[in-house]
Parts: sequence; structure tokens; C-alpha cells
Amino acid sequence: MQKGIVIFIMKYLSAPAKAVIFLIFMMASSPTFAQKENLIAPGANLAKADSLFAARQFTQAADRYQALFKDHHYSPAMLLRMAYIHEGLGHLGESMYYLNLYHLASNDVQALKKMEELAEKNRLEGYESDASTKFFGWLQDLYLPLTAILASLNILLLGLLIQNRINRKAGPGAILVVLTLALTLLFFQVNYTQQTRRGIVTHAPTYLMSGPSAGSSVVAIIGEGHQLHIQGQEDIWLKVEWKEEEVYVRDFLVRGVAL
Repeated sequence: MQKGIVIFIMKYLSAPAKAVIFLIFMMASSPTFAQKENLIAPGANLAKADSLFAARQFTQAADRYQALFKDHHYSPAMLLRMAYIHEGLGHLGESMYYLNLYHLASNDVQALKKMEELAEKNRLEGYESDASTKFFGWLQDLYLPLTAILASLNILLLGLLIQNRINRKAGPGAILVVLTLALTLLFFQVNYTQQTRRGIVTHAPTYLMSGPSAGSSVVAIIGEGHQLHIQGQEDIWLKVEWKEEEVYVRDFLVRGVAL
């Protein structure tokens, strides 16, 4: 779709305008927009882990899957198996973490339903879905196509603006206004829709503190599986939201995920 729009534009532009548009298109098509990593694991190692999983030797399979995961070699199916194994072992936080990664890699809505079921069953905080959360989740699920469409729209408008200047027509007016709006939307899409961060607690007990210090007062003591919205970081402390209150938690107690 993006290429089709660009070809249509290039057909009607002069040579200088085509050169500028070509450079912008190459920048918009760069790997910068490839945000989601989904690497398939090396055959032999994955096959051995899968055979252990099939033989219900879950602990051994989990060790092999974890080694592959640390090397950034994984597939959606492997993430789902890891979530299943950790749920069976009673590691609720790890199970929720890998379920979330599986959803991000596959867009399988059943994974979200499973997470909601586990959250409700175990009375976990942080999984409530309001209108704004669903909206930003939708933006992130469609991150690549929306970014491509916005980039193409900006290319079209910029091409028209350049053509207008070359032909020395009347002032750009409406084109410039729409281009400014389109650039603002693209800036927001690229810089902010991927910035929402969450963390899933994977240790119990986990202490939530009033400040970024071990000497601060304890606000709450929670178990694993809860999801925290991460607002920032100060050294080894994460600033998170807990029941509409800003608190701090040690970073190694939380597995961070993108929304």
C-alpha cells in the first residue's frame, strides 16, 4: 500500500521533487520501524526443547527454552509453551510475562483472555482495561501499518508542497496546514505510542516503597503476577503506579514489557 501511494505520487512530480521524495521514502522504510523482534530458534536446540516438552519433562524443557530466549532466539509457539510451563510450576509472574510476550508476537486475543482469567482468579492488580488502555493497545497493535500510512501521507503532502513551489503557484496555505498536522501525528505515533511500559512482578514477597531507598517506608507488600505501570527509573529503583499511588520497587523484582 505504501509503495503504491509513492508510485502514484512520483508519476506526477518533477525530477527535483522526485529526488526529495525518494530520500524521505527510504528513511520511512528503514528498520527503525521494525519494533517487534520475533526470531525463530535454531533447529537442533529448539527440537530438543520441544521433545522434552512433549515428554512432559517441563523443568528441563524450561531450562533449554530459557537459554534460547536469553540469546533472543524464540518463536510465538515457544513463548506460549514457556507460559504453560511456568503456570504449571506455580510461577504466576513468569507465566503472565510470557503470555504477554506471546500476545505481542502473535496478536492472539486468546492470550489476553487467558491473562484476564488468571488475573481475576488470583486477584491481580493492573490488568483492568479502560477505554484509554484499549485505545493505546489498538495503536500499538497497528503500529507498523499506521506508521506507514502516516509516513506516506506526509510524503504525498510534502511532494505537493514542493510541486507547488516549483510551479510557483499561489501560497501553499491548506497544504502546509495539513502537512503540519500530519507531521505532528507521525511524531506522536513514532515517539509515544510505543513508550507505555509495564512491569510484571515475578518475585514474592515484593516490597513497594514510598521512595527510591531501602530506608523509605513500606507502602505495600505484594505477591507475584501483579502488573505495574512504569513511570520512570532512578538508579536501581523503578517508579511505578500502585492503586493510583506512586511507589518505588527494585528493578530486578519486575520483568518489563511493552504495552
